[in-house]
Amino acid sequence: MTGEVRDRLISSINASQPKGAAPFSWKSIPQGAATSVWAACVADAEAVGGRYCEDCHVAEVVSTPGLRGGVRPYALDPQHAQALWQKSEELVGERFN
Repeated sequence: MTGEVRDRLISSINASQPKGAAPFSWKSIPQGAATSVWAACVADAEAVGGRYCEDCHVAEVVSTPGLRGGVRPYALDPQHAQALWQKSEELVGERFN
């Protein structure tokens, strides 16, 4: 990714955020790893298993537009998951049980 493409992407992210939202900033390596470490070592497996986690917590389901925070309802839809699974099998030319 060139610097110009990166800058356009960040401008697009910032433009799509609700008024008053903090501007985009990169996470440090420890910040980026924190949720995976939290989910693996700290959180109760029953609370996080099969769920989308972010920033050291289970993400809330959100329907508002924007690119930051939460998980969208369509990402939790079993029919979408099945369609994605079928398309993946089709693309790799294999069936998985």
